[in-house]
Amino acid sequence: VSVKLSKHQFQLLMSCLSLSLSTHLSFLFPDFSDRISKSRRVGYESGEFEILGEGCGVKETPQQKYQRLVNEIQELTQEVDTIQAATKESNAEERLTPVVLAQQAAQLKQQLVSAHLDSLLGPQAHINLADPDGALARRLLTQLEAAKGSRGSSAGDGKPTALTKGPDGVVLYELHSRPEQEKFNESAKMAEVEKRLAELEMAVGSGSDKQGPLSAGAQGTSLMDTIELLQARVSALDSATLDQVEARLQSVLGKMNEIAKHKAAIEDAETQNKVSKLYDVVQKWDAMSTSIPQVVQRLVAVKELHEQAMQFGQLLTHLDTTQQMINNSLKDNNTLLTQVQQTMKENLVAIEENFAALDQRMKKLSK
Repeated sequence: VSVKLSKHQFQLLMSCLSLSLSTHLSFLFPDFSDRISKSRRVGYESGEFEILGEGCGVKETPQQKYQRLVNEIQELTQEVDTIQAATKESNAEERLTPVVLAQQAAQLKQQLVSAHLDSLLGPQAHINLADPDGALARRLLTQLEAAKGSRGSSAGDGKPTALTKGPDGVVLYELHSRPEQEKFNESAKMAEVEKRLAELEMAVGSGSDKQGPLSAGAQGTSLMDTIELLQARVSALDSATLDQVEARLQSVLGKMNEIAKHKAAIEDAETQNKVSKLYDVVQKWDAMSTSIPQVVQRLVAVKELHEQAMQFGQLLTHLDTTQQMINNSLKDNNTLLTQVQQTMKENLVAIEENFAALDQRMKKLSK
């Protein structure tokens, strides 16, 4: 059997094998018919992954069984660790706790190690329990290199070289990959990098509350720019530069003193001007100050007069309202009196008629 793989084909093979192998597809009875029937049609059947597919008619070898047990124990240990980390309180019911499951998984792993299957099955059955995926990947690479070497030697010598074959006489390559474990490893690496960056920032002091006078203008710049800025500031502290700075400070201080004196004089002049204006205003109102008490008394008297006028107006309004009510009552009484008079007239007419009729009857009876 000769295997010829280019670099691109080898990379494609490794990328395909690095996918998740937790499930398998069954090509024995595919069903892609419509979904009119009650039963659900699912195309290819799928199930949990096994080293030898179900119904293939091939029995597991001891090496394959050993590898399967190691992988299952590794998965059981990881699941128990996950459950143990997620469990906050232990239940009082009698059942296996995550701690007991972890102990039993460790005992099973110890039993596999103590079985010395490595010496019985050969070096090809050796699996690193700490990193089984990496061990299987390295074994696959070794077998591919051996297959390529055997192809080259057979082409040179003209004789085929016997390779490791399976029960069907074919070369077996096995690769167990756990994409979720790789994701966890990448997340752990990223967390470690972020932690180191945080420690570095704390050591350097990138926070705004830790900036000193020398690093006032270095925020948001690169490290090289910050170093150059600090170097320029440090170089400005030599003796020659300090003498020049001191001379300039002396001149600036003298100018500041002169400005302070002129400012005091200007402020005094402005204050005097405001005081004189205020005195003029007081002098203008001095003549009117004698008449202010009389004006106040007059205003008080006018206030009382206004209050009385307001009360008089209210009384007039009340009187007008009362007069209107009396007029309305008189109108109603006149109407009622007219109705009573009309009724009395009608009643008198009726009484006269009744008396006349009564006289006629009396006359008839007397005859």
